[in-house]
Amino acid sequence: MDTKILHALARYCAYQERCEQELHKKMFELGLLSDNFAEYITWLADNNYLHEGRFAEIYVRSKFNQKQWGRQKINFELRKRGITETFIQTAWESIQETTYSEQLDQLIRKKKASLKSGTSAQHYQKCVLYAQSKGYEINLIHQYVKLIFAEDSSNLPRT
Repeated sequence: MDTKILHALARYCAYQERCEQELHKKMFELGLLSDNFAEYITWLADNNYLHEGRFAEIYVRSKFNQKQWGRQKINFELRKRGITETFIQTAWESIQETTYSEQLDQLIRKKKASLKSGTSAQHYQKCVLYAQSKGYEINLIHQYVKLIFAEDSSNLPRT
């Protein structure tokens, strides 16, 4: 193993949590791809620079809290990075279901409040599409959108 490459990869991993795929891409960008890639990965994992479970936990927490992404989008991105289903499921244990639901509720309410023109049906559809683009499950989206729109229609003055 080349210590220069090892040092560069260790520094890259120390800066931020990484997954194996990101390391492979970094080595390719630097023109450092070698036949003993597995040895570098093993060394980094043994010396606690690389841990895909830890990467998955941080990824789930950060994308959920900062970008308000839903389960489907986060899971897709993790699978795309080669993270195993076991690590993905374990990472989601840090997010409580009530927190997840509350965030979806706030996301839909904020989107609904931002809509200025159009009919109620168009607002409904835009809220659904927006939540879906954030990666939330469609059945949960419809449940919350129906609830929010029902609340608003019940608050209208009766004539």
